[in-house]
Amino acid sequence: MALRSMTTLQESKRARLGTLCALYFAQGVPWAFITVAFVAVLVDADSISDDQVAALTLAGTLPWMFGKLVLGPLIDRVRFPAYGLRRPWIIIAQLGMIITMGIFLTIDDPLAAGNLEAGLSSIMVFFLIHNVFATLQDVSSDALAVDLIPEEDLARANGFMFASKGFGFMFSAIVLGGILSESGFQAALTVQLPVLAAIMLVPIFLRERPGDRRFPWDAATGEASSSAEVGALSFGDIVSGLRGALSGGAPAWALLFAVMMWIGGGMGAGMGLIDIQFPFLFIEELGWSDTEYLALKGGLITLATLLGVLTGGELGRRFGIKTVLWWGIIVGASLTTLWSLGRSQWSDAGIMTLVWIVWTFVWGIVGNNVIALLMSLTESDLGGTQFSLYMTLINVGALSGTLLSPSVLEALGGNFPNLFLIGAVLQFCLLFPLSKIRGASTSAAESVMLTGATEAE
Repeated sequence: MALRSMTTLQESKRARLGTLCALYFAQGVPWAFITVAFVAVLVDADSISDDQVAALTLAGTLPWMFGKLVLGPLIDRVRFPAYGLRRPWIIIAQLGMIITMGIFLTIDDPLAAGNLEAGLSSIMVFFLIHNVFATLQDVSSDALAVDLIPEEDLARANGFMFASKGFGFMFSAIVLGGILSESGFQAALTVQLPVLAAIMLVPIFLRERPGDRRFPWDAATGEASSSAEVGALSFGDIVSGLRGALSGGAPAWALLFAVMMWIGGGMGAGMGLIDIQFPFLFIEELGWSDTEYLALKGGLITLATLLGVLTGGELGRRFGIKTVLWWGIIVGASLTTLWSLGRSQWSDAGIMTLVWIVWTFVWGIVGNNVIALLMSLTESDLGGTQFSLYMTLINVGALSGTLLSPSVLEALGGNFPNLFLIGAVLQFCLLFPLSKIRGASTSAAESVMLTGATEAE
């Protein structure tokens, strides 16, 4: 009786949103720990180059690029319906993240004198393996969101989810960054472990749908699991369904939009043509200390991201996701252009701080609505596969910008403002596929209205 009356994620908006926010926080912590805090400490010590940062980012991004293409169909095909469609995979992913982090505690501290050269390759391996499980959690969490969040709530829900990821970034940059700088790499890992373990308790003790069991030893309630009512898909069904879903219209144009989205940068996740250069711009070029940079990056910049994604959720809900995206990209790319043209003021720390905050806020609005748009175009049965394909293409584009950035900057003679100008051009190019998505969606809506009118006659 107690199990039957317990709130499920399908029935409770609060439980659903709280669970997704906790999982997104968990994703933000290890990523920012390596790409923001760890990199900033090394840049300040003049111990890492932008090519090495790009290689480190590549190691962490490979699972997000190619792993999703495997993991998405896997979670759609292999299910444990007695315990929920997505929940078992989320728990497996969380456990894998904790185990890999625990194993990595056994290596020598890479920040200790003489360990960095050998330690950097070990960190790349750890970052790669850890992100396989982080990717699995992301794929499973996104599929859960596609399954359970109504379309009218997607923009607002994504705002809260990405704000939670931003809090994970903030925790890593400020708290873990301070521990990393003062006490070493392993001390910072030791703090992360109980945080991830506590978050894993959330999906363990909540059920996904009515009738689901939490544990194998739970007594059967006699209530049929609604998860078991969802038909299983073969890999052939998944391939044919994906082909049909992407055969034309807005979902097909979304493929191009996704791959172009963050080549130029914008979301402040340490990827893209511009974003990878921030630690080198502020610490090496402008002479900031790593503590000054981390305090800004992990504090006001992360808060600007949080406010941006939350504002983007409300704007998307009120004015429509595509409209907010259109104007958000125009404003964001224009700000990037103005930032480049105002290069004579870059030595003024106050102006640079203000511009970075506003720029990050605008791209936070954009980022929230990008994910909401892609979720709205995803078929529920293909929540793991189709949405994973979109996110894989986003990561491919962002990583392409990341890997190109050192070469482009070198070709520009180390001129950071001109690099920003190229990023702005790439950002403006997003308006082409977005216009096609808006046009295809309008045509589809008119077609439905005409069909309905004909049937009524």
